Amino acid sequence: MTSTSGRGWRDRAREDPSLSEILYVLQRRRLLIVGVVLVLAGIALLFGLFREPVYTAEAKVSVRPQEELDGEEARLAFLEEVRGAVVTQEMLSEVRRRAGWEAEPKAFSERLDPRTVADSDGGPGLQIRFHGDDPGQAALAANAYAELFVERVEDLGDRPPAGGVQVAEALVEQKALPGDYIPRPLIYAAIAAGVGLLIGGAAALILEGRASGWRGVRDAELTLRVPVLGTIPDYSSKKTEG
Repeated sequence: MTSTSGRGWRDRAREDPSLSEILYVLQRRRLLIVGVVLVLAGIALLFGLFREPVYTAEAKVSVRPQEELDGEEARLAFLEEVRGAVVTQEMLSEVRRRAGWEAEPKAFSERLDPRTVADSDGGPGLQIRFHGDDPGQAALAANAYAELFVERVEDLGDRPPAGGVQVAEALVEQKALPGDYIPRPLIYAAIAAGVGLLIGGAAALILEGRASGWRGVRDAELTLRVPVLGTIPDYSSKKTEG
C-alpha cells in the first residue's frame, strides 16, 4: 500500500498528534525502543558494578540546641559549629578503628559522607552515609561515626560551641543496618532505562515522521484522518517486472 503522493506522515504532519497516534507509533517501533533501553541500562549496570563502591549505608543523628533557633540558616549554622567542635582527626581515627578499617585513611574519608540537615519538622541533625564494597562494613562505618559523634557532643557538657548556643541533647535517631542499603548499580540502571525510553521514543517518532508511503491501513487513517473502508493492493511493481 502506498500513499497518492508517495509520502506518508510527512505530507500531512501535524504539530499536535493525538495520544492514540503516539502510542501507535511507539508500539510499531517497540523493538527500537526496547533495544535502546536495554543497551543504556546494561551499560549503566556494568558501570555501577565495576565502579567502587557498590553499597551505601545511612545513619542519622539528632542534635537539639537549648535555645529555639529561628530559620533553617540558624539551625544549619548551629550544626556546623557543633560539628566543627567535635569532629577532629582523633575522632576520625577512632571511627576507623571501630569500623575495622584497614585500608588508607584517605580512602575512608572519600567514602564517608556526613551532611548537616535542618528541616522544620525534624529539626537539626546529621545524616551520615558511607559507601562501601560490603553492606556490613558500610553499616558498621556509618554507625561508628554516628555513635562517636554523639559521645563527643555529650563530652562538651556545658561548654557551648563558638556560636554560644549550648547543646541540649544528641542521640542516634537511625542506625544503619547491614540489609538496609542502597544498591547503586540498580539505581544507575533504572535511571538509564528511563533515559533510554525517552530517547527511543523520540527516535521512533522522528523515524516515523520521515517514513515514505503507507505500510498499513492504520497509517492511511492517521494521515487522511478518516476511516478506511477498504484497500487495493499495489501491483504496479509486479507488472513492471513482468
